[in-house]
Amino acid sequence: MGRLEGKVILINGAGSGIGAACALEYARQGAKVVVGSQSRSSEQVAAQICGEGLEAKPFSAEISDEDQVRAMVAFTLESYGRIDVLHNNAAMTGPEIITRDVDVINMDGDLWDRTMAVNVKGPMFCAKHVIPHMIAQGGGSIITTGSTKALQGDIAQTAYGASKVAVHNLTYNIAAQYGKFGIRANVLMVGLIISGATEDNMPPPVREVMLRHMLTPFIGTPEDCAKAAVFLASDESRYTNGQNLHVDGGYASHAPSLADFRDMIAAMQAGAGPGA
Repeated sequence: MGRLEGKVILINGAGSGIGAACALEYARQGAKVVVGSQSRSSEQVAAQICGEGLEAKPFSAEISDEDQVRAMVAFTLESYGRIDVLHNNAAMTGPEIITRDVDVINMDGDLWDRTMAVNVKGPMFCAKHVIPHMIAQGGGSIITTGSTKALQGDIAQTAYGASKVAVHNLTYNIAAQYGKFGIRANVLMVGLIISGATEDNMPPPVREVMLRHMLTPFIGTPEDCAKAAVFLASDESRYTNGQNLHVDGGYASHAPSLADFRDMIAAMQAGAGPGA
């Protein structure tokens, strides 16, 4: 018996990276999974899951389009009869987007609007059409893949960071508005994760800078996110609502000067010599 035995999970943005890892782990823990993606990459992820003798079906949908969201929810209900977990994972994160998501002065208005449409309006549409079914069945869990970018200013990724602030607050509002109906809504607060696009576009010097400011000796993977997502999807988190679960190697938990002071203390200790 897996930790998600008997549950039906609808996850969007699951064609690769964190979403694909979560979909696979959900299925391995006993859930039936509808793998949603804007592209047909969801078919490959569903095929991998089914290849392990597990249960999954793909569905291609543009979640910023309410009609397509409505169709995706209907497909899930027709396939499996219920929705126990909605995981809003989709976001504009491709390299062609990241390189254009710059500072405020140079922000492209169309890129801003597209980011907000997918990262904020899409999760709202998904929740809007799933929540009534969850209420009717007695409850459910809504997981939002968030980002530590929502807590920090940066030299770029302005639209992405602002969108994550908005979708985090959307999640808290869902918890406040529907918690008494048995619905939990929590944020999987993700930091730097090494996956396909990130690994291919992050030079070693940049990776070393990021690692220096983490509290772990390694950078996380999509599988690390998936393990945490299983907790939020399972009944183990039944008393967890309106919360952030950080999966970021401790990156957002400390003062920005920590790494510098750590290096300074290490240098002082080395200079003092043996027995100091």
